[in-house]
Amino acid sequence: MEEHKVIIPTRDEYIELATSLVKFDRRTEIVSLKYSVNRVTAKNIYSLNTLPNQQASAMDGIAVRFDEITSEDVDTTAWELGKEYVFGNTGVAIPAEYDTAIPIEQVEFDSDNKLHIKQIPSHKGERIVSRGTIMKEGDLLLPANYLITPLQLGVLASGGIYELEVVAKPKVAIVPTGNELVPAGGVLPLGKNVETNSIVLEAFIKEWGGEPIVYSIIPDDPDHIYDTLCHALKRSDMVIYNAGFSKGTHDFGKRILAKIGKVYTFEVAHGPAKHTSFTMVDNKPIVGLVGPPAGMELTASWYVKPLISRYLGIPNIEASKLEVKLLSDINISFPRDFYVQLQISKQDEQYVAAVLRGPSATRVKTAVDANAVLCVQTGFKYKKGDIVTAELKVPVEYI
Repeated sequence: MEEHKVIIPTRDEYIELATSLVKFDRRTEIVSLKYSVNRVTAKNIYSLNTLPNQQASAMDGIAVRFDEITSEDVDTTAWELGKEYVFGNTGVAIPAEYDTAIPIEQVEFDSDNKLHIKQIPSHKGERIVSRGTIMKEGDLLLPANYLITPLQLGVLASGGIYELEVVAKPKVAIVPTGNELVPAGGVLPLGKNVETNSIVLEAFIKEWGGEPIVYSIIPDDPDHIYDTLCHALKRSDMVIYNAGFSKGTHDFGKRILAKIGKVYTFEVAHGPAKHTSFTMVDNKPIVGLVGPPAGMELTASWYVKPLISRYLGIPNIEASKLEVKLLSDINISFPRDFYVQLQISKQDEQYVAAVLRGPSATRVKTAVDANAVLCVQTGFKYKKGDIVTAELKVPVEYI
């Protein structure tokens, strides 16, 4: 493969590197309006309709001819429905001969059903919605690379758009590896562990707008893994190669990736999940994620999500931050930055954070109770009572 420098990037450097290297060959597809929510427009969408296509009333009331209502000798008690005036409801078309509307609150009918006007309109065209006021044929409804929400469906439907071209979901292959793993749902043999990372990754990818392709667990055989990655690259836009990058006797990741593509990093400048890699094969990325679930879950949101956003052409939304008070010291003996899990709660109108580390950082506590992370820079120590800026894993309203 072509020679290049293999680096050990920080989190920000990894994201910048990966998103700058990929030049996805985006596909598009046609979807019905009903299924367009959370999809991204592939091109500008223009209205096919003009609305209203005939002048309409802006509110419930009557429509009149302005010159008649303002004439000196006007006697509305002699007016007849369908001649001098018509009823006009909100948004309902009004015949072109009536040029002004009066709210129903400003008129009344006596016991003989004779019309009385309590307030004369100030100008011709008052409370009339002109043709094309809402939209005109050819008006831009949505620009390209726009993430559609339910709010835009009514506009699109009004514009006559019932099918639209959107960016196809990026296909993300998930390749779990490990002799020690068995699929979830069966009897757990002694000495084995349940493979859960692919379940979490599949859900993440769907949430982020991708289409996951989940492979069966691949044994720790370098040829088998190599063949599977080659197969996955042909079927997908990006590949997640899960585990096999540490220093175990069956960790073949470095050798396989160096053979299959151009490796830019085998590890990152932080823990946990130090052994996170990035490789490009032609124009497709392979993100190598670690096996331990806590590290995998953090780095998936950091390093896979931005690539999916890049493919879709939408901004990568960063996690919200919150100032919290530490309930204990933090002293990390790690040669690089380290992200610790926090459990934030609210006490006496102040947010406080318990550090989940060591025996307290069980799999369940990390997955269920940890609602934030904190980056502890190399050699830095935090004291109990310090105010720090944590990165939230959930909306603050859930704390």
